[in-house]
Amino acid sequence: MEAETFHDAGRVPRLRAEIGALMEQLSAAVGLGGRDRYLGSDADRARVAVTQRLKEVIRRIVRHDAVLGRHLQTTVRTGRFCTYCGDETKPSRWTS
Repeated sequence: MEAETFHDAGRVPRLRAEIGALMEQLSAAVGLGGRDRYLGSDADRARVAVTQRLKEVIRRIVRHDAVLGRHLQTTVRTGRFCTYCGDETKPSRWTS
């Protein structure tokens, strides 16, 4: 470091602190195996939140109505889009 070479005692601690802060930021930006870390977009975070809520609600349904809950676990798909993929050849009949 130039400040050390010129024995600039005033700059050395400040520069060391700055280098430490930069190293911390760089470490946080790198994921497992040295790969770049992907920071999710708002849409990705929303998709994950919706998926978690749907799974949580379906688990609650299973506790109250096991047949309906299992049906939803096998027919509701999440991802980029949320879809219900029921078997069109066997329409479900639900009664309350």
